[in-house]
Amino acid sequence: MLSSRALAQFIVLAEELHFGKAADRLHISQPPLSQAIMRLEQSVGVELFVRNSRSVSLTDAGRVFLVEARRLLEQHELVIAHTRQACIGMTGRISLGFVGSVSYGLLPELLAMFRRKYPDLTFDLRELPSSEQLTAFRAQQIEMGIVRLPLNNAGDLEMKVIKRERMIAVLPLGHPLAKKRIIELQSLANETFMMFPPHLVLSLHAKTMMACHAAGFSPRTGLEAWQMSTMVSLIAAQMGIALLPAQVKHIPHPGVVYRDVTGDNGHLDLEIALAWRPQSRSRLCQQAIEAIPED
Repeated sequence: MLSSRALAQFIVLAEELHFGKAADRLHISQPPLSQAIMRLEQSVGVELFVRNSRSVSLTDAGRVFLVEARRLLEQHELVIAHTRQACIGMTGRISLGFVGSVSYGLLPELLAMFRRKYPDLTFDLRELPSSEQLTAFRAQQIEMGIVRLPLNNAGDLEMKVIKRERMIAVLPLGHPLAKKRIIELQSLANETFMMFPPHLVLSLHAKTMMACHAAGFSPRTGLEAWQMSTMVSLIAAQMGIALLPAQVKHIPHPGVVYRDVTGDNGHLDLEIALAWRPQSRSRLCQQAIEAIPED
């Protein structure tokens, strides 16, 4: 059987084509390297290098073996990495609830991070409003959740804030305020607002209401929608305006503009948290929780 050490020695020599330079890279002397390559050739049954007093070069068989040696060494390293991940509990499956508004920015970022670090960790994803995630936690349908704060009746959950953002104004492209880079919330007092249904997305509905009241007006509600992508499309069709989480910018649409808002007294500041039930937290979940940085 070919050892990873023998493969590594062959690859270094194939790259350097010089026994002295290869030996230096491997931190060994030249005679042991020469003997190791001879043993490798005997094991394979063919000459891998052409040697003379002036140069070293790969044979045709050696060039083929170089491709396979790199593949085998990479596979060997992956086996070790996956085994170590399994040892620390990072191989398996986690059921994860998430609010739909994070699917445009935060959720893909987190999943990409986990795929890079822990390729054998998979997630069962369930899009649920924060309030419905509470029910799913208690029915043991999800192990972790990404929720928006504040969240009522969540005393049996532990949480950590993983993202802070603000709500921004989404306006039709031809709107008079679309030419401004930043707009005052008070300037939207006469607009028709699209809102999240309070029974489904209470935190965002409440944030919009409180921010408008702090700016001195009550928003006039036109349509209600649950999905941000639906709201953006309807705003492009001149059906109203909306205050939405800043992650909405990840939804490109030629018919809308996104503008920062001032004058809200902090009511448009949002927090997204990772939630879990401490009494049912597995070792796998614990590792995942620790891997997601706190904002």
